[in-house]
Amino acid sequence: MTIEVYESLPEDLARGIEVADGTVIVCHSPSDKHQAVQHALLNALSEAARKHDQGKGACHRVRAGIDVMLTEVPFHFRTPDLTVFRCLSDASRGRWKGKPTAADTVIVVEVVSPGSRSEDTLVKRVRYARAGIEHYWIVRLIQDDGPANSVEMLRLVSDGTYATEQVTFRKKDLLAIDTLDPFEVTVSWGQLDEWL
Repeated sequence: MTIEVYESLPEDLARGIEVADGTVIVCHSPSDKHQAVQHALLNALSEAARKHDQGKGACHRVRAGIDVMLTEVPFHFRTPDLTVFRCLSDASRGRWKGKPTAADTVIVVEVVSPGSRSEDTLVKRVRYARAGIEHYWIVRLIQDDGPANSVEMLRLVSDGTYATEQVTFRKKDLLAIDTLDPFEVTVSWGQLDEWL
């Protein structure tokens, strides 16, 4: 599939797929608990980005389920569970209006589900790194269906791969997320459980 073919698809069909090197990947909707953890993390990251932007005069957006273009040729986009990206100007977007590219993206977050374990922990780890996305966070759920059990925070290193910067565990660590980079984010396990 090319970007031209993708743009011609009906919205309801386009919303249910990802494209990897021109090959269509059908996406399934996540479970209720997966979405609850995703929603809680969306709230926490949005608040952290807002505080950062107010203090630094910057502009970021936090979105759930927005397409992120990794390459135009071959056409390759993924739809992370959460994406933190720099605010976009539609004038400079070309065909990908309103959606971030890998170059715009600061953090991608995947919440692992039974059907996405290999994709989220292996395949996307390589793809996001090759695209140059600096931070990749992987949230694992207890028995693959919530609540959150661990958060692995990966950072892009000079050889173009991810290195684990921090892993937190529910039974061991007081906070699920406690980082200053790319901006200050503090999230408790209780916050991640808020919508369960």
